[in-house]
Amino acid sequence: MFAYRFKMNFEEQDGFYRDVELGVDQTFLNFYNIIIDSLSLDKTVPCSFFICDHRYRKKKEIIMPSQDQNQENEPANEQSGDQKPKLRMDKCYLNDLIDDPHQKFLFIYDIPKEWTFYIELSKIVSREKGETYPRIIKAVGPVPQEISRKPRPLPGLDDEDIAETEQEAEEMDISPEAEGTYGEEDLDEFDDSSFYNDAVDSSQDFDERKL
Repeated sequence: MFAYRFKMNFEEQDGFYRDVELGVDQTFLNFYNIIIDSLSLDKTVPCSFFICDHRYRKKKEIIMPSQDQNQENEPANEQSGDQKPKLRMDKCYLNDLIDDPHQKFLFIYDIPKEWTFYIELSKIVSREKGETYPRIIKAVGPVPQEISRKPRPLPGLDDEDIAETEQEAEEMDISPEAEGTYGEEDLDEFDDSSFYNDAVDSSQDFDERKL
């Protein structure tokens, strides 16, 4: 049994790529799931694959099953001559749509924003016994910040610093919500005007002639 090995790059980030392997008999829905799960992306966001020519020009779209259901619920446009059903990820097998040794695809994440991954078939390999497919065999570069669900770290803090800060807060039994309001009631009770008045009154007792 064989597997396809693909290289996937992201349009907005140099130094990011993933090598992904899928069985030749797996579907584009399997491909979608390994991309979304490995990058921890949002599964509620609409996405599509596009079969492309050697210059990444779009030829056919492969949509999510949920997108197809949404279109079925929409009223038909009688004036439109395009009645061809769109390809669905769960119905399309890789070996049925790959006819080029360097077959190219686009994966568009968040269709309105068009975050684009470029995918190219790099090799056909034998499947390894005991391995689960699809799988990521090489990962270079972090998840693109433009699409990441993970909040951006504060300037000057790396992941280790953030983890240590969270651990210290837990040991001190300080919740994140409490950190922003800690001490506010004490500040409200403090009247700096009385402190200033006391200081002025005490200064009146000072007489240089007594020195």
